[in-house]
Amino acid sequence: MAGKDVYDLIEKKYDRRWKREELIVDADRFKTYDEVFDRQNLDHIYKLMTRGEVKRLMCPVSTGKEANVYEAVTGEGEKRAVKIFRTSTSTFRSFLRYIEGDRRFKSIDRSHRGIINTWTRKEYMNLKALSGCGLRVPLPRAYHRNVLVMDYIGYEGKPAPQIRVLDAERAEWEEMWAEVLDFIERAYLDCDLVHADLSEYNILYDGRPVFIDVGQTIHREHPMAGELLQRDLGIISSFFEKRGMGDAKADARSLGSELLAISEDDGED
Repeated sequence: MAGKDVYDLIEKKYDRRWKREELIVDADRFKTYDEVFDRQNLDHIYKLMTRGEVKRLMCPVSTGKEANVYEAVTGEGEKRAVKIFRTSTSTFRSFLRYIEGDRRFKSIDRSHRGIINTWTRKEYMNLKALSGCGLRVPLPRAYHRNVLVMDYIGYEGKPAPQIRVLDAERAEWEEMWAEVLDFIERAYLDCDLVHADLSEYNILYDGRPVFIDVGQTIHREHPMAGELLQRDLGIISSFFEKRGMGDAKADARSLGSELLAISEDDGED
């Protein structure tokens, strides 16, 4: 669908139903993002609008192979992040390895859209569980099909940056490393979850680390939980080691051994 058609569709829909209120404030800024604004996705966003979850999309925040994220506002002027998962992604089949084996998903719709809709629901559920444990993740607000609404994470008037781009002092890196280890431990012990894709790309900074992209996050009883826990620890400790945390690898090995030992003890009970 051409960009103009998308914006015409938006204008016609909201002229008719919302008395000329527009979904997108500045259409020109969205022209490179047209592919996520097909007719089905517009209907899904509209559904969330009628539920009062969002009023307008303001501007793109990030784009990726699996989803685009947009800054949005509610009718009360509160900022939200709207994550729209691509239904055209070629990686959707890889999602199944994180869904199958998760006891929370007994029946899976294996169609293309069915898998992506389940993935969206899974990210919502993971965010809800992690935030319920007091961990620093965006608070989930709602979802519909492949569209997820959550709290917007900003820093100094802009979208919060990934920790990989920070120019921080050693003491700040030490504090962040301690918070990362605490997140991994508490997610595992308090929420029974493993992030399963933890890296410097999936941690934002708003003055402290905020953990994102938890669609792939799995229950600790998942068959791959131990392997993915160790992978998370290996990847993120390598990053912090490059930032001057000389003991990061040893810290990660120690925590991994401790958590897996606890799981083994639980399995024997």
